[in-house]
Amino acid sequence: MTKNNLKSVGFSHYQLDLEYSEKDKNNLLNEFSKLEPDTYAPAKVSRFRRYGNAIIIPWLKEPELHWLPTIKDDNGNNLSGYDQGSNNPEHKNMRYFRALSDGVKNNALLENIILDDFKNTFGLSDHYLPIYVGIHFVKVKCSDNKLPGFSSPDCFHQDGEPFTFAHLINRSENIDGGINYIGKVSARNKKIEEVSNDEIISQFTLENFLESFAVCDELVSHYISHITLKEDGGESERSMILIDFSMTKQDI
Repeated sequence: MTKNNLKSVGFSHYQLDLEYSEKDKNNLLNEFSKLEPDTYAPAKVSRFRRYGNAIIIPWLKEPELHWLPTIKDDNGNNLSGYDQGSNNPEHKNMRYFRALSDGVKNNALLENIILDDFKNTFGLSDHYLPIYVGIHFVKVKCSDNKLPGFSSPDCFHQDGEPFTFAHLINRSENIDGGINYIGKVSARNKKIEEVSNDEIISQFTLENFLESFAVCDELVSHYISHITLKEDGGESERSMILIDFSMTKQDI
């Protein structure tokens, strides 16, 4: 169903149905509790993230995931680099984020999510080189409605990678917003207030653990609205795993 929807309409909204242990689920939640602040976020925006990159060997009977090595910053912290090329109007160059921990890279649930996502892509499994995989852990918070939490880029956009999958890990109770929009390609780089109703294909809110959506990048654009508090006091939070797939190429 997911693959068919990606082919026919460019997106799919679904509940990911995988078996997993509570240990693996708690390991994912623990990783999110340790995410470092996103140094690329605007001032006073509470955004936290880690990133990892890997390759999938697509020509094997059962595709295999292999994590790529990290680099170290001047303080000895492990980093992984992410480059969206010209597809993010807010960031034109490579961004380096703190790397996912070795513990979460060995998490069976995370590996199963990645490989299940890959099976729902099309046009990649016959590629003669490994498939590049980007894995983002992103948490956005809000504790003051004057300072809403939001993702980057803060507009309808296309990611540049052929496929992106987004999986909800946590959505707190005291949260407003965080609405996902799927738009026509014509909505690319437009703010939500600039997009006409006929450019919006679908909108929905992810509520449950591993409730997900996926996009075929060339067919649609997408956007996530700001998050705020339902009631003053406390904190709202939304945690997501984002997984994207791209072809690699030989560079001579």
